Amino acid sequence: MLTYEQVRDWVHGRYGPRHAERRITDIGYAYAVSTQPDAYLDGDTSAMTYGNGPELVVKRTGAVWQFGSGPATMPLYDVRSEDELRRAMAALLPGCDPDRPHESVPMTQAQIGFPPVAPAYPASPPAPPAYPASPAAPAYPMSPAGPPAHPMSPPAPPAYPASPAAPAYPMSPAGPPAHPMSPAALPAYPMNPAAPAAYPMNPVAPAAYPGNPAAPQGPEFVAADADNAVLVDAVGVSFDQRDVVTDFVWQDVQAVHHTVRGLCLLVGVTHRNGVFHECRVGAGRQKKLREWSQQLALTLGHYRGGGPGM
Repeated sequence: MLTYEQVRDWVHGRYGPRHAERRITDIGYAYAVSTQPDAYLDGDTSAMTYGNGPELVVKRTGAVWQFGSGPATMPLYDVRSEDELRRAMAALLPGCDPDRPHESVPMTQAQIGFPPVAPAYPASPPAPPAYPASPAAPAYPMSPAGPPAHPMSPPAPPAYPASPAAPAYPMSPAGPPAHPMSPAALPAYPMNPAAPAAYPMNPVAPAAYPGNPAAPQGPEFVAADADNAVLVDAVGVSFDQRDVVTDFVWQDVQAVHHTVRGLCLLVGVTHRNGVFHECRVGAGRQKKLREWSQQLALTLGHYRGGGPGM
């Protein structure tokens, strides 16, 4: 079982010592490791990188997974066990082998500066130890007893039976012991075809958005173009990107950022598990872009308070 100290030392060697402990979040069956640069963790929001997502380090095996932060892989960060992760990978990433991670954290040699190692899954297991078909027959000295052989007499029979001696230990009918990496020794992970129907992992959250009379009240911000839309209200933040909707309730939001680029409004959400999501909405006109920016700042100020990284 991978310990926190081993992961911390691995992160120290991979990203440097400045924010080694801050990057690590314990999510139960694994550790989520932030991949953002040190400058962003120091408070410079302009240094944020997009699309990387955190690294998942599984405690039981040390396997390191990198899924990015696209909407299609978002459910992978919401699972709560290694079995759920394997089923989610089978459903969302059918071409990805859950037994071959991108890399692994050394289980017994983690130390500061220790480099990443190749996956701990050899293409084929080492051959089992060779067992001789039968042990060498013991040497039996010729018995000195008996009269000397006559020169013309036929050769005397051997002093011990002609049949080979029985081996010193019987060969077990079960054969040599199973190698630890034998396929039979691996834990069975049955594929549950009914499991993918359970995604997204949090089916309750979307019900709280407009249309549900029980939703809390408060100011609302909406920006939309032909492809994408952003909604901010009393429940949280919602992105609609080409009909793929991603909802973030406030209790799961670590920070919200917004800026302008050209005639587009960029809104970013940092999830509490470290994953960053972004939605881009085109305004078309500079006047509309200024109105969106002002309305969004007021709405976020109502729910999150002022300042960057609200």
